[in-house]
Amino acid sequence: MVTVPAFLAALRSGALAEGPRAELLGGRVVPGHTPSPTQMAVLAHVHAGIASKEFREAGGIAVVNPAFRLGPGDLLRADLSLLRAPDAYAGARGASVATAGVGGSFDPQAAVVIIELARGRSTREVRVPLYAAAGARELWLLDVVRGWTEVLRSPWRGAYRSRTLWYPGEALRLQEFDGLEVVAMPAP
Repeated sequence: MVTVPAFLAALRSGALAEGPRAELLGGRVVPGHTPSPTQMAVLAHVHAGIASKEFREAGGIAVVNPAFRLGPGDLLRADLSLLRAPDAYAGARGASVATAGVGGSFDPQAAVVIIELARGRSTREVRVPLYAAAGARELWLLDVVRGWTEVLRSPWRGAYRSRTLWYPGEALRLQEFDGLEVVAMPAP
């Protein structure tokens, strides 16, 4: 079994045949996901929303393809994430502040929202339970095929207790950012 520190050391040295987008799942190195052009367009749309001036002024930082430490043998790369910037404003409000840790990876509990493209059964059966068990507070699954965003909240015992579907064009409200909104899935 490969551990997260050993995986990150191999990644930094360029020794992984799976390439720079590789992930660690159950102690095994697996190749990362390469989004389709349609998925890339949706991710670009969401990134533009959470990287906006309003979110930056409120203490947010949009990170593309961040690595999250989910356990001793699990490190997943989300497609996108919104984190709290490590500044006085965020700290003064008592919010969790995300700072890169071991090998540039992040603690999932410090993320405001983690955004992933739905990748079929593996997303629901493997990735979602890992995020929930690690305490990721909010997970957005962008399902380009079905055309909706599934928002999962309130992690408890490896599952999420709250599930809401948002359709294209609907704005998702982020409580931690004083109600700022972002449209995750653009209207057709």
